[in-house]
Amino acid sequence: MAKRATKKGGSRPVRLSAGRLRAGWPGPAGTRVRLARAQDTDAADALLETAGVRIIPALRTAIEEGTAAAALLDGLDGTKNTFHEAVARQMAGHTMAEAMSSVSLTLVAADDQDRPVGTLSVTAPGVIIEKAMDHGHSTVEAMTLGVAIGKVHGLAVAEEARGQGLAGTLMKRACQVYDQLGYFMLYGSYETDRDLEAFYTQCGYTVHAPGEGFPLQAFGLPFGINAGPDQCVFTRWAPRR
Repeated sequence: MAKRATKKGGSRPVRLSAGRLRAGWPGPAGTRVRLARAQDTDAADALLETAGVRIIPALRTAIEEGTAAAALLDGLDGTKNTFHEAVARQMAGHTMAEAMSSVSLTLVAADDQDRPVGTLSVTAPGVIIEKAMDHGHSTVEAMTLGVAIGKVHGLAVAEEARGQGLAGTLMKRACQVYDQLGYFMLYGSYETDRDLEAFYTQCGYTVHAPGEGFPLQAFGLPFGINAGPDQCVFTRWAPRR
């Protein structure tokens, strides 16, 4: 598993804050890794398109309106209970898409001119939530999975910026956020012809064999994450607390 960042000279995890996530951290090759802003959406979307995905439309709207990751940000400045309360407010007063955007994290690695040259989108596990409702769970019950599981929706780095560690840095920062907020698992998938096993393994994920799904009994669900014969699922359980 990926190790949490620790304070110098100690073993305690460094706590992130909403302000730090917005301002970002110095990244490789003079970049800054930070929360995506409204002006980043076109560039981030174009980058993700090179990986075969796009920013989810409702999430793009939320980024442009400044409401994306709202529950995550509240939680970083409070506690896990603060986070859960923020998600409950989102579910009570907003559409499902808006509530899901509040727990979705879009990061960019911006160059010295503040232009995104890398981006990572982690979203609520929409397919899992829909399947849970299909299996008889209420909307609220299914949506609570969004505070336990995150989906790596897309990760991309501009061709000229590859080979400098940007992708790994983006993944590391996302894991820090979700670990601090008490998530149990992050997962995603990729096409086998992209040969990404070594990368995701280095990031602390277990890469499953092509076509091999992953059961979700640990979450009380009678189904799993499916994979086509040309897909690999990767999963990461949070470090033990």
